[in-house]
Amino acid sequence: MKQPSYDWVLFDLDETLLDFPVAEALARTLTIYGVEADDAAMAQYHTINHGLWQQYNDGEIDATALQQTRFALFAQQVDADPMAMNNTFLAQIVALSMPLEGVLDTLQQLRSKVRMGIITNGFSVPQRGRLGKLGWSEWFEPLVISDEIRVTKPDPAIFQHTLSLMGQPDPARVLMVGDNPKTDIAGAAAQGLATCWYNPERQTGDSGATHEIHHFSHLAGIVLGH
Repeated sequence: MKQPSYDWVLFDLDETLLDFPVAEALARTLTIYGVEADDAAMAQYHTINHGLWQQYNDGEIDATALQQTRFALFAQQVDADPMAMNNTFLAQIVALSMPLEGVLDTLQQLRSKVRMGIITNGFSVPQRGRLGKLGWSEWFEPLVISDEIRVTKPDPAIFQHTLSLMGQPDPARVLMVGDNPKTDIAGAAAQGLATCWYNPERQTGDSGATHEIHHFSHLAGIVLGH
């Protein structure tokens, strides 16, 4: 029987394993609080949120500041608590989020053959909530969430922390799978991990990844050495 090419597979979570249904969750949240969920409101949120995430990933602000600030303007309009709006939004993400195409079948193929973990730059509540809702919580060990350890990808420390939780395996026998060339691929490669860029949109440019896939189902062949 052929041995797997890797002993471990580490996954990014958002837009790699699961979708992140921002538009629908945001529309529901604004409607609940009496804010008109029109195109202007959506665009305003995305502009603010994008800038805050850049600051968060660069270590300039913490998770609490990001979550409070992104809903502050809307909350002011309707005299609501911005953190309460944020929490409603995250609850909607948990309720609406689904696995991406090909993910469930692939994970089921890999589960008995290799060990699997997650490194995500997300927040604790939606990340743990979505895995729990799907019954996947036991599938991934370790589950490393930037919000909980106060370090984000691509910082070397989050990968080193994960490898220590894994018992310091040979990094070359660990495959990091993610959709972001900077945070997932470059971050992992810098620590000696093999990498797989999940690129369903067929973006151009050299990611420097060991492997590149456009369909998630192709991952099984890479990992299992088919």
